[in-house]
Amino acid sequence: MKKELLILKRKKAKELLKEGWNISEIARYLLTRKNSVIKWIRLSDEELLVDNRGWIRGKPRKYNLKAKEEIINVRKELEKEDSYFLVEKWSSKIMRMRLERRYQKTL
Repeated sequence: MKKELLILKRKKAKELLKEGWNISEIARYLLTRKNSVIKWIRLSDEELLVDNRGWIRGKPRKYNLKAKEEIINVRKELEKEDSYFLVEKWSSKIMRMRLERRYQKTL
């Protein structure tokens, strides 16, 4: 998930909590784990903007060019459908389903 989307989800979690939503409702709405929501609402405003997830800096995942292009295309389709929040939790499953559907074979 892009850093901007993560930050939006964190901010949205805090907003929903202020509106009276409980942790479980927020997690379901944002399609994330309750533990993530709890962690996000405890963050200060400055910490909301810091992204310490993922791979060690300078060591990107290794994909061939065709795989990269397919991942980018599927991601663009998800963005058109406003499926941003699905991407974090289910990204590998969604990508696999989309690619299998596109090529009509099991990966």
